[in-house]
Amino acid sequence: MQAQPTSGQTQFVSHAVESERLDSRETKLHEGAAMQEDRERRRIEFRSSLVRARAAQARMESREIAKHALQQLSAGFMERRPARMMADLANAR
Repeated sequence: MQAQPTSGQTQFVSHAVESERLDSRETKLHEGAAMQEDRERRRIEFRSSLVRARAAQARMESREIAKHALQQLSAGFMERRPARMMADLANAR
């Protein structure tokens, strides 16, 4: 014997499925907002460290960085950047 759902039951299930979709969308929106806040926090930290470094340089307290050391630092950043971007995308899903 096969039971057929009533129209009320069908509406309830449809509403529950739609609610789940909305919950999922809201969760993704919250995760995206958290990622944006984290990026903004890191950007602000970087900018403030840059301001402190420039102030130290103006006071002649800065350190000389050899050209090759700066190139190594830049190369390391460029190697890690795609991996970080992919990780951010994976975490957003």
